[in-house]
Amino acid sequence: MLQRQPFEYMVKYTQQKSWIDGRGNFIAFAFFLGGISGGLFMAAAYFNSILGMFIAVCISALMGFSYMMHLGQPTQFWRMLFKPKTSWISRGFIFIFLYAGFAIIAIILAQWFPSATTAIAVFKILGGVFAFAQSIYTGFAVSYVSAIKLWNSAILPILFVVCGFSGGLAILLGISMGGDQVAAIENITRITLIAFAVILIVYLWNTTYSSTVAKDAVARLLGGNIAAIFWIGVVVLGVVIPLTISIVTYFTDTSSTALIITAVVTEILGGLSLRYVILKGGIYIPLTSGE
Repeated sequence: MLQRQPFEYMVKYTQQKSWIDGRGNFIAFAFFLGGISGGLFMAAAYFNSILGMFIAVCISALMGFSYMMHLGQPTQFWRMLFKPKTSWISRGFIFIFLYAGFAIIAIILAQWFPSATTAIAVFKILGGVFAFAQSIYTGFAVSYVSAIKLWNSAILPILFVVCGFSGGLAILLGISMGGDQVAAIENITRITLIAFAVILIVYLWNTTYSSTVAKDAVARLLGGNIAAIFWIGVVVLGVVIPLTISIVTYFTDTSSTALIITAVVTEILGGLSLRYVILKGGIYIPLTSGE
């Protein structure tokens, strides 16, 4: 853990704490919920799972609640809605409201007016667009911080989206156990997990060579005080275990309940671990670095 005397603040490498320690944990949790909610809705809309879409909206509501808990004055969160030009958090709240509105209409139509196929398709698409916006904006909110080189990467929003989609597919897989769509969901999940692993490697590789501060941050991520969470939480739980289960079930043509539940739980924990280590690993550029 970085230990700094007050006079060393921003002179030596200084870990950010606003978005991870104390109330900052709520913002980390909100980013996780936003990604997994968006991924779940897009997947559920594609596979026509009303329950999946409903759970996705509920998760999005929890995201909004987690955001408000992060604020110093949660009851005044509505003020942020009027600053979309300067604040990614403000844009995020707008995305959440639009996504929830379109998604709820799509769910109502699909549940009680199934014959309105055109309207259902329209609101599913609109809900999906803003579900994607909600998912990717969490990455933009982090990458926009130029003072923290570990975050300041164009690849990070893509990584967050793919990770969220992976977690959403995992939840949909759990919802669909015993159904005839399990094989199709597993096929997409397998591709998504491979894409997630590749993008994660590219992100770390690219970040390492972006600056000396970023190189130090990646080194701490891979071998420092949060390395255990990265390797066990992100790599093993988030990629290795669910991908292994997916490959085994594909070649053996078996899909047991225990294996599916294990894959669902590990993917979700992996997604949460990713947000945690990225935010925890954020280090400010020292004022004397010249970068």
